[in-house]
Amino acid sequence: MRFETKASAGRASRPGLRWLLVGIGLLVAGASLGSWGPWRTSSATATSSTSNDNTYGGLPSWLPRSKVPVNRIVDASVGHPQLGIGGSSFEVSLRGGSTLATMSGPETPPFATPPPPVTRATFVITFARTTGAVVVRAEDFGVIDGNGDVFYPKSFVGGAKQVVASTSRALTVKVSEVTATGTGSIAWAPDGRHPVVTWEYTLEND
Repeated sequence: MRFETKASAGRASRPGLRWLLVGIGLLVAGASLGSWGPWRTSSATATSSTSNDNTYGGLPSWLPRSKVPVNRIVDASVGHPQLGIGGSSFEVSLRGGSTLATMSGPETPPFATPPPPVTRATFVITFARTTGAVVVRAEDFGVIDGNGDVFYPKSFVGGAKQVVASTSRALTVKVSEVTATGTGSIAWAPDGRHPVVTWEYTLEND
C-alpha cells in the first residue's frame, strides 16, 4: 500500500498533470517493449548473441596474494622442527653435518577387494646434498598410523639397520610397516629423541 500525503493528493488531482504522467509512462513502456521479450528485434538478438562472453574473468583484486614461494625448501633443526607432507623437502642442520631430506609415498600393495583395514605402507626417504657425517638409523624413524598406533622400525627394507649419508651422491632408504589406513605421519629424530622433521600422509588402499 502506498501512503499518500496532502501534497501528493493535490498534485494528483490536477487533470493536466495526470495525463502528462500517463503519456510519459506509455513512452517508457513502448521503448522497453522494443528491446525486451518476444518483441525483441532480430538485430538486437544478433547483437546479444555476438556479445555473449562465456569466459571467466580474472580473480578479484581484493583477494590476498600468497607470498610463500612454491616448492620452497624449509630449514629444520632440533631447535626448529618442521612439519610437511609427502614430497616436502627439508634442509636439516645437525651437529655433525647437514642434509636435504625428502619423503615420498607411502607405497601400497595392489588394490584388494574389499579394502583391508590395514595394509603395508612403504615410505621412501631420500637424503641429498649431504655435508659432514650424517648417520641414518632405522630406529630413529617413528610412524603413526590412522589408528594412532606408533611403530619404530628395526631395520630398513633390505635389512640394514643404519647407513651413512654420502656427500657425493643421494642416499635412499625405505621404511616399511603394516599399518592402519587413514591419515598418519612419519617423523625422523636423528638423535633418537627429538624429531626434526615430520611428514603427514594419507594411506588408502581402495
